Amino acid sequence: MPRSSTLAFFNCLTVTLFCVCVLTLDASSVFAQQGGGAHPPPPTPAPAPPPPARTGPDPTNFPSAKNPWEENELLYGRSKNAVSPMIGKGDNCFLPPLNGLDHFSVGVADLQAPSKAQKEQRDGCAALRNSKAVEAEAHLRKAVKQWPNYSAAWVVLGQVLESQQKFDEAYSACSHPLTTDSNYLPAYLCMADVSAHSENWSQVLQFSSRALEIDSTNNAVAYDYNAAANLHLHRLPEAEKSGLRAVEIDKTNTDPRVHFLLAQIYAAKGDRENEAAQLREYLKYASDPSDVAMVKGYLAKL
Repeated sequence: MPRSSTLAFFNCLTVTLFCVCVLTLDASSVFAQQGGGAHPPPPTPAPAPPPPARTGPDPTNFPSAKNPWEENELLYGRSKNAVSPMIGKGDNCFLPPLNGLDHFSVGVADLQAPSKAQKEQRDGCAALRNSKAVEAEAHLRKAVKQWPNYSAAWVVLGQVLESQQKFDEAYSACSHPLTTDSNYLPAYLCMADVSAHSENWSQVLQFSSRALEIDSTNNAVAYDYNAAANLHLHRLPEAEKSGLRAVEIDKTNTDPRVHFLLAQIYAAKGDRENEAAQLREYLKYASDPSDVAMVKGYLAKL
């Protein structure tokens, strides 16, 4: 081969090899930027779809996110005031809603109380009628000290202690009559009320059920507590049944808050028609201006 041809051949080969090297390096660089390895990287997953919007009623938003047993709400089982003027007649001065239970309040042991203990009980009731809770507590403590089996005095003392937010002492006082009389109805209702304050709804259900075993015919208060407990335990059919039975017994609407309770039950069931009907029924008998305004506001939203 002539010398000039040989040089041309080697020049062409050199250029060819240089181009191949450049292309190889470029490909390696691109592959390295993509993560390298034997396989290309997996594609980025698509973002998960948002959770479906909640449907149905939200019972925690009736009429606000607050617990309806808190102060300044429509309460069942106690008065908003430290001591309510709505108390029973005579020597037995239970606070609401037990003030309608006079015919259950006299036990055999109460009739045997000495005169000094009875006087302290009467003085305690007189102090309650004058909204003097501390003075009433002192008289009631003297009454049960002189006669430890004074069932009515123990229950009233429990209610007074509860109004002062002394819940452990209140529970102990309310339960004391059961040591001598396991069928003393006010004691179970008093214990149910104290348990409701701590939101121990299983206990509320237990005590209200026991009260209904003692009397299921005339005991609207026990049905109210039973309905409230079942509502908070998400047993809505049972809650509705007890609430309606309470309304049936309390024909004079002594405590219209049961209609508010039924409205809560229907709100949890998603029954807006009956919810609104029970709120309107409550407004027929309610007297507290702040409660009336609150319920009217919520009814307007419905």
